[in-house]
Amino acid sequence: MPRKSKFDHSEFLRLLANSEQIVRSYLRSQVQDYHHMSEIMQNVFIVGWKKFSKFSGTDEEFTKWLCVIGRFEALKHRQSLARDRLVLEEKLINLMADEAQEEILLHEQWSGKLEFCMQKIPATHRSFVKEAYSPEVSIKDLAAKMNKTPASLYQKLSRIRKTLATCMGNLADEPI
Repeated sequence: MPRKSKFDHSEFLRLLANSEQIVRSYLRSQVQDYHHMSEIMQNVFIVGWKKFSKFSGTDEEFTKWLCVIGRFEALKHRQSLARDRLVLEEKLINLMADEAQEEILLHEQWSGKLEFCMQKIPATHRSFVKEAYSPEVSIKDLAAKMNKTPASLYQKLSRIRKTLATCMGNLADEPI
């Protein structure tokens, strides 16, 4: 969904929270040192914050936009480390960045197929899966809440996952 043109702090933070893991993975492909990567991530967020009022893409495009910012920030960082003899060759870094971009695309396709297949299963199964994978809930707590054994819930999850895997397998070559 296209954004409003006015700068919205909460909107930026929401999009950032949804994109952070993918951007971090992308940068990890280019920067091996954790401390350097953390510094670059901060720079990416600062640049993104400053330029957010000019961003007019969709929610999905925001992650790609941050990755582009990340690529330039990583390049700036590598250039500042050019004196260090342990810096990887730029050609190799670019190859790794391109592969990371492909991984992002594959992840987006996988997520889209999963969401499509989740819509195909009954609503009760969808809500059960979402609740079972919620970080705040353990299977043991969920089983107690539902008056079931944890083993029966794991079995139910297994059957639902098989259904989802079959659905996603049937969509293997179809873009979603």
